[in-house]
Amino acid sequence: MEKSKLYMILGMIMFFAVYFVPIWTVTLEAPQYPDPIGLNIWINKISDMNPNDLKNINLMNHYIGMDEIPEYIPEFDFLPLILSGMIILGLIFTYFNNKKLYLFWFVLMACLGVLGIYDFWLWGYEYGHNLNPNAAIKFVDEFGNPLAYQPPVIGKKTILNFVAVSKPNIGAMLIIIGMLMVFLSVYVKGEKKIFYQQRMKIKNKIIAVRLSYTLLILPLIYSCSENAQKINYGEDLCHNCKMHIVDTQHSAQIITKKGKNILFDSLECMLNEMSNMDLNKNKLYLVNTYYGKETFFDVNNLTFLISKKIPSPMGGNLTAFKNADDVHKIIKEMGGENYAWEEIKRKYNIIQ
Repeated sequence: MEKSKLYMILGMIMFFAVYFVPIWTVTLEAPQYPDPIGLNIWINKISDMNPNDLKNINLMNHYIGMDEIPEYIPEFDFLPLILSGMIILGLIFTYFNNKKLYLFWFVLMACLGVLGIYDFWLWGYEYGHNLNPNAAIKFVDEFGNPLAYQPPVIGKKTILNFVAVSKPNIGAMLIIIGMLMVFLSVYVKGEKKIFYQQRMKIKNKIIAVRLSYTLLILPLIYSCSENAQKINYGEDLCHNCKMHIVDTQHSAQIITKKGKNILFDSLECMLNEMSNMDLNKNKLYLVNTYYGKETFFDVNNLTFLISKKIPSPMGGNLTAFKNADDVHKIIKEMGGENYAWEEIKRKYNIIQ
């Protein structure tokens, strides 16, 4: 195998490995936290560096008027698809083994990387400047203007009594190595004359481009749930409490007989709304589960747990589980009480 092809394949392997490791890490260091708290940013999610870090950060941010950091953002829908498309495109270009195609891939990925960094900066700017004017605690500068709390894209920054640190994680290192491999493919290919490349017909190039575009859009074609409405976490509002829906473990929705979807940020909000509505007009009650990750299930097929060890957005500590065995295990470890759907309705005085 030619070195140019080998380097290109190794580069695509590096990019494929990005799906399985965090790309970036943001930590907060402060005297009241012996160990830093922080978040790991993956290509398709945000995860805690330590248990409950995201909830603790959102709790602190709430008091100074900052928006909650959601576990889900719209970018998580298309970033994995873009990376998949680029990997497929890279493998197609490897087959044709053409220096110009390798260079095109390298420049395109570099542009996408710059756009990704800009999007990260833009999110940080909005997050640090778009503050709630009715926040419980407000800090101003010497001129009386509200302070901004924009985290750094990379490096350290002091924000109040915190030191925010933003740094690359394993995924970013893999991306850099992958880009280096592709650059080596361009370099090695430029050192040799490949005669069969000179005989390639324009028709074959057109076929390659068409095939590339086809494979790029294939991941976008998928079937949606027939009943449940996809929730835009961090954007959609709860119908009951009017707060942004951010928690994928506790979100819920009602589907009326007319086909309308009513969204809630928690089971408690849905139950509170049910107590004030005509239940005969409703068709389905769907909730997310502890392990569901944005997958909704009919409440009649679930077991419910009330445990102080698993907080829910509105303080009811109410969580749904698809498997009753999981509930019993958690009760042994954390305590709590399990309920069937009808028992939960009675607990919330829903008698219809």
